Amino acid sequence: MYRALICGALVLGLVAGGCTQHAGVGTDTVGPGYVTGGGEWNSGGGITVVVRAFERGGVTVVCGAWTTDRQSVLSLNMNHDAMETGSVYAGNTRLVMNLAFMARLPYADNISGAQANCVASSVPWRAEFAEQGPRLRFPRLAFPGGGGDEDSGGGGSPLIFRETARPDIVR
Repeated sequence: MYRALICGALVLGLVAGGCTQHAGVGTDTVGPGYVTGGGEWNSGGGITVVVRAFERGGVTVVCGAWTTDRQSVLSLNMNHDAMETGSVYAGNTRLVMNLAFMARLPYADNISGAQANCVASSVPWRAEFAEQGPRLRFPRLAFPGGGGDEDSGGGGSPLIFRETARPDIVR
């Protein structure tokens, strides 16, 4: 249901990229060169995402995976919705939006060696992308009826997802 609301918001111009489809180009092994980002729920816990971007035949390829740490039952079914609103940038250039293509992994303190899904960006590779490196961006999201006070996500207040620094899970 929330996915439909996000896609509907896209039609109204309120959410960038909620329904974008990507051309898959295989997988990549998570390791050096991956950067970490993501966000946290006001009900506790969060989403940790790892991403890397590189050139293949003049095309910008973006690979990524994500995991969740222990979180409230309130946010468990909303993680995919949050991933759909995320984007990967290099400098001020958006490489891809809608991170639902990324592999979802079980939580671990270190996911090095796991497989990340890769897509071809519609943005041609530029040398400065290697210098800038990829960066993850997530908008602030609010879902109705979290169940408590606003800080804990309960009592009918919205369940809120905010971009925050996340632990580095690639070593």
